Parts: sequence; C-alpha cells; structure tokens
Amino acid sequence: MVKTIFNLPLKQRQSIAIIGAGAMGVSTACILAKLGIAKVSVFEAESKAFNKNGASINNTGILHHFVYGGHHDTLEHLFQQSILFRKLMPEYVFGDGQVNYLVPDDIENTAINQVGVTFKDVAASLVNIYQKHLQNYQNENILGHPKDLIKILDKNAIKSLLGNFDPTKQNIAGGVQVKQFVLNLAEYVCHMVNLFNSLVRDKFVDIHYNQKVHNIAINNQDFELNINHNDQLYFDTVVNAGYANGLSIPIPELRNEQYIEGNLVRLKVYGLYKIPASLKKKFPEIDKSFSSTILIRGQYGGIIKVGYNYLAIFSGREYNQAELDFPIAETPQNIPGEWLHNLEKITGRTEAEMLNAIKQDISRWIPWVKGLENIKLKKAVQVYPGRKFANDLDAAKRDDNPVRYLYQHKNGGKYIHIPGFKLTSIPYNALQVILEILSTYIYQGILTQEQVNQHITIDQNQQIILSSEMNAALGKNLSQLTIAEREKILDEWEVY
Repeated sequence: MVKTIFNLPLKQRQSIAIIGAGAMGVSTACILAKLGIAKVSVFEAESKAFNKNGASINNTGILHHFVYGGHHDTLEHLFQQSILFRKLMPEYVFGDGQVNYLVPDDIENTAINQVGVTFKDVAASLVNIYQKHLQNYQNENILGHPKDLIKILDKNAIKSLLGNFDPTKQNIAGGVQVKQFVLNLAEYVCHMVNLFNSLVRDKFVDIHYNQKVHNIAINNQDFELNINHNDQLYFDTVVNAGYANGLSIPIPELRNEQYIEGNLVRLKVYGLYKIPASLKKKFPEIDKSFSSTILIRGQYGGIIKVGYNYLAIFSGREYNQAELDFPIAETPQNIPGEWLHNLEKITGRTEAEMLNAIKQDISRWIPWVKGLENIKLKKAVQVYPGRKFANDLDAAKRDDNPVRYLYQHKNGGKYIHIPGFKLTSIPYNALQVILEILSTYIYQGILTQEQVNQHITIDQNQQIILSSEMNAALGKNLSQLTIAEREKILDEWEVY
C-alpha cells in the first residue's frame, strides 16, 4: 500500500483527468497518487496501458544526451534528465551503461556538429557539464569520475565494433565511448505496468480503457470531456498526455496568441532484430561486451541494445516515413490510422522490405548487421506541437517546455497540453507538470509553498530536488513481478 505525502481531505482534492496511459500519463498519475492530492482518472483509447500503438512502447530506450551536442543547453538539459531517470529507476538500465558513437567521414554531421565543432569538442563539453554537476551535487556521481565519462576510441577499438572490418574502408572518421544509460525497455515496461496496476487495485487511480476523448469543452464550473462521442465527464484539471492521437484534440482556448502553432505529425519506424547463434559464434563480442552504437551523421542511425538478445536498428534514410501538419486550435484532425495498420499502402514497400533496407543502410558502416535475424518493424506516430523544423540542426534541439500550452480556468483548475519529447525527459517533465498542478493548491491556500518545497522543488540550476519519499514516486525498489508474469507482459504487450 502506498503511503501518501499530503493525504488531503476528499473535499480539498481536485478531480484530475489524464488523457493517455503511456509513459508520460502513467508517470504523472503515479506521482499524483504518491502526493495524495487528487482523484485521478486516466483515459486510454486502447485496451491497455503502454499499448502497441502508442509511442512509449515503440521506443529504443536510449536516454539521450551526447547525440544532441550541437546545442550546449540541450546537452546539459538532457544530461540532467538522464541522471534523474537513473536515480528514480535504477534497476531498469543495462549494466554496461555505455554507448559507442561512430562518426562517418561525412560533412553533414548536423545532429552533433555546428560549424567548427567536432565530436571531440562535444566530448569535452559533456565532461565539463558533468564536472559542474558534481560541484553542485556531490552525491550524484552516478557515472563515476568525470575523466572516465568519455573515452576517445582508437582504430583497434573501432575495428572491434565493426566486426574486425577496417575503419578506413568503412569511411569512419573517429569515435567515442560515452558512459550513458540505455533503458532495458522490457523491464521498464513491466515495471511501469506493475506499478500502475498496483495503484489501480488500491484505488489510488481510476483507469478507463477503450475510452477515447474526442473533445474538451469549458463550462463555468470545470472542463467537460466528451468520451466516445457519447458520455460527458467533468474535471477540475485536465492533463493531455496523449503523445500520439491524444494531441489531435484541439486546445480549448489559448492563453495568448503567441502559442498558436501547428502540429507536426510523423510516422517513425525502426527494425527489431534477433542475434542468431551463428553471428554470436562469428562475432563473440556481440554477445559478451557489445554496447549500443550510434552513427552520427546528418540524419543519425543506430544499433541499440533493447533486450538481452535483441537489437533495435534505425537508419536516418528510413526512419521518417510520413508526416503532416495541422493546427492545434481548430477542428481536430484524424491522425492517419493507416500509417500504423496499412504501411505497405503508404510506403509502397512491405515490412520485410523495409527491415532489409534498414539493415542494408547501416551495413555500409557496420557490416555485421547483415547477419541479424529480422523480427518485426516497430512503428510509432509521434506529434510535435509547434515543431516544424527549419533544418537538421534545429531538429536536433531539445528544450521542450512540458507545460507549453496552458488554460487557467477561473475555478483554479488547469488544462495542460503536453508536447512530445524523448523518453529521457519523462520523469523530469512529469514532475514539472506536477509542480504546475500544485501551484493551484498553493494559490487556494490548501498547501503552502514551504510544504511543497519540502518534497519537490526546482533549484537555480533547473535541477529537480526531491525528498526521500518522492524519490519512490515512480516505484523505486518496487518488488518485481515473477519471471513468468514479466514474460506474459512481454508477449501480450508485443514488446518484442
């Protein structure tokens, strides 16, 4: 049973609706449950949390920072966020904790480079960021000593990553190995499903599956949600955390005109592959010491360790399959369902052809990937409010405000429309949303700023500081499900 922090009387608790039971929606619901400040209802259009059509489960699980090195602020921001993720859920990252970055000898390395900036410059910048972090937070040496954070790879080290192929013949200019977390996505999904279900069983959260929100209206008292075109339900506060279809719901009213933007909707795909015994025998390192590898170029690609025997591969040329734009303040648009369910019609290629094309593209630099066994193509519709990129360098910038669109109801409640962002950012941004909600309780005199600050606050470095109780809000040290129960989730949720 969860021990709540504030445990407010029922008459002082807001009724809060969360749209979407993916990583962001579930994380926000779990933190609210820990605080004990609201009656929380989660609405999910599919039949389960972390469903296969959502963005959360179709993620490679890398907790990003280095790849966005072309933007120092983004590099620092994502570094802080990945540290927080590791603190809150230490059990669900792979033990090697390192990613190899190889830099093809191309001029278009915009995901990491600016003019006159090399990958070695970014490496030095990240070390400085970590040193600065440890000066302010001495107990957060999660990644060890700063001098060990990044290692410049020599020719032999690069050759071993390529399966003993000559780097010069593969057109590789250099590489670095970065201590960086890669989420074990299977264990993470099992953990979050287990945590969420336990809160539902203990009645800390209400979950409504197969309940699609079609419209959000405002009346004099509260927000009105239209469910499945039939039912109307009423809430003090609404958090729209639907990273995919949920963000097609129009905003009730904009705070001011500068927030009028369009949605950029993208269908992204990557391949899931199994390491066959024949490849392990030929290339033993892949089974014993392989770490995820990212290729940095204009549109980067990578080989990500997503399970103990599985690799996810994405390729810049194959990653983005379709996109459209639509306004967020007008009539809602139907995000194309056929993108997920009839990919061959959209792209003109079968899934098998796309799986082979991804391998073929990456094999130009890392030849051994041709020996991987095709499993399936993973697809996710992702929505980026106001994120119409001017160029590749702008596309690499990651500084999203999770409370980007906000309507303040006269009753004190809020409508919060959350933009899409990296899995890395989920805990950090969920806590920022929670602070926005808590501000209502402070304004109404139910809680004081001092009470809130004892458990959650943001300091002058934009670092989120949590009490020991809040450190457990996302299930830290939660008892794991049995192996059989976890395997059932992996099968039913189609994680692999």
